[in-house]
Amino acid sequence: MSMDTMSTVTVTVPLRYADPDQPAGIFYAGQHAASSASFRTVDTTITNARPIASEFSLDVHGFALVKHQTAVRDFADEDEVKRVYTAELEELVKGATGAVKVVVFHTMARFEDGEKRGERQPARAAHADYDGPSFEVWIRRAMGAEADEWLAGRWSEINVWRGIRPVERVPLAVTDARTVGLDEYMSVPIHERPDEPQPFVGLNLMHDPKQRWYYFPDMQPDEALLFRLWDTDPAVPFPVAHSAIDDPTSRPDAAPRASVEARTVAFFG
Repeated sequence: MSMDTMSTVTVTVPLRYADPDQPAGIFYAGQHAASSASFRTVDTTITNARPIASEFSLDVHGFALVKHQTAVRDFADEDEVKRVYTAELEELVKGATGAVKVVVFHTMARFEDGEKRGERQPARAAHADYDGPSFEVWIRRAMGAEADEWLAGRWSEINVWRGIRPVERVPLAVTDARTVGLDEYMSVPIHERPDEPQPFVGLNLMHDPKQRWYYFPDMQPDEALLFRLWDTDPAVPFPVAHSAIDDPTSRPDAAPRASVEARTVAFFG
């Protein structure tokens, strides 16, 4: 089926966007409740992309759903994640992009109500993580002196998102990057907590009716959602705005969402 014939398979959910009439504020990644970033809620139509999953690609839309089996048994085990998952993602992103080198520079798990236990919670606002200079900070921290040589060429930031268990509720929605311009993002400082400043600038999306949103319900642990957040090639579609959403089709007794995401950078020589 084509996207046109499937266009009526949608949900409408309240989604938080940056408020262009208010100051940008500050977003605290490790303490959402303390953030002063300004948002407005807009009822947003999001297409169920599951029946047309094969039609999406990183090079056309900025995102793609792929099959990917991981050997990680416990994503709470940082040593296992570094030892097993890092190598898996390097090969996955190389295969998906054609990159000659991939570096995994940030992996985190998110859980519903996670903040109460000192864990990350789903990010419930339309955003695209960081701007280009902020990603360069992350990359330099991960690569050290080696970074200069690789950053001189083309590079692309690719996120890899998956459920630790089946995602029965609070899935991740993503935009078709072709329908969103960089001028539709509001820059906002991102700190870890009020007492932990960081040199990062995030991108919160402002609403525009032409933006097109998609999601893949019931993602399984052997599936991964890849999406591009930055690229030094302006001809490539980016960034992909994304947000956790409350899927109205989820069962009332669905298991709370548990997911893991990894930020990677793909280098093309």
